[in-house]
Amino acid sequence: MQIAEITFDRETTTTIYGTIYGLSYLKEKEDFTVEVFIDCTNERIKVLDYQGTNVPTMAEYLNYLARENGFGKVVLVSREADWETFLSRGYVLEGFIKNYFSGKTGYCLSRFFGQERRISQFVEDEDEILQQILTQPPSVNLKKLPSDSCLRSAGIEDIPALVELFTAVFPSYPTPLNRPEYLEQVIGKKAHFKVIEHQGKIISAASAEINRTNMAVEMTDCATLPDYRGHGLMSILINALEDEMKKEQMQTLYSLSRALSHGINLVFHRHGYTYGGRLLNNCNIMNKFEDMNLWVKHLDTTPLN
Repeated sequence: MQIAEITFDRETTTTIYGTIYGLSYLKEKEDFTVEVFIDCTNERIKVLDYQGTNVPTMAEYLNYLARENGFGKVVLVSREADWETFLSRGYVLEGFIKNYFSGKTGYCLSRFFGQERRISQFVEDEDEILQQILTQPPSVNLKKLPSDSCLRSAGIEDIPALVELFTAVFPSYPTPLNRPEYLEQVIGKKAHFKVIEHQGKIISAASAEINRTNMAVEMTDCATLPDYRGHGLMSILINALEDEMKKEQMQTLYSLSRALSHGINLVFHRHGYTYGGRLLNNCNIMNKFEDMNLWVKHLDTTPLN
């Protein structure tokens, strides 16, 4: 049995027995409020939202959380008024998400703890992959699905099949997609899932995780069984999810894609997403920390005449 000691602040700690992905915590002070996810799987502190004027003290609190819990990274999306103050507290700028805050740019900042987490071993390979992709035109020809396949939205009843798919594709993943209880919490509530079935079997899936406060959407959880790759299935799913997000009047789409994966980065480039930076050693995927490329797209929701 796993035992995890989690520190929230100097007055609040807890002990968790068993498997733990992470815990959310809201820290409220007179001059700032910050909601964090203490992310045990990815060994990082992830800021979900923040408010307030005392950015220096908030930054020191986030640094304290990372150190006390033995994590190697803090990640957050900063508002324009605050990002330079974060820089003065040891944070680095890793990317931009244009229009993230209901039309205003979000600044992707990170604070690293330790050289191992700060330095990427694969930057040259990732740069080569990116340059190969950026030389290609940002256009996509959607292929037709075979007659024995179908595209549809996923529901709670699909959880066993989705667990099987994600377990087969990813030995490890930043979120616990192989746990039915997690999917029960997100499907149809925090995220829209689209799937492609072949002869009744789910062979590919992707999701759109919605932040209604900021009118922004993370395109994520992209997975296709190995035997079915190379047939344009992910492009079909991304296109369908984009149509759903237009109906929801979302403004900004973004995705974090494995920097060493040519295929998924090419999909987003072809769909008109703009490269926005790279987050180093950002999350635990395929049983190791990997760099993630940031792709961003403004969604035009203007009705057609």
